[in-house]
Amino acid sequence: MLTFNSSPEEEFWKVKMERYIADCSSVSELREVATLLVKIAATRQTVIKGLVKDALDQMESQFGVSP
Repeated sequence: MLTFNSSPEEEFWKVKMERYIADCSSVSELREVATLLVKIAATRQTVIKGLVKDALDQMESQFGVSP
């Protein structure tokens, strides 16, 4: 079964960003941060889809299983 655990580095970054956003008083800075976070989310989603596709392709080639 898959388990997902955040690393200390990821937790630190998350808390740091949450504090920055909470303390930010500039709308333009918030827009910039939001734009960068959207880019990160989109990139992660692309990587996840690529990893899933690769895993399925490997399963298919090793076991002759078709999704």
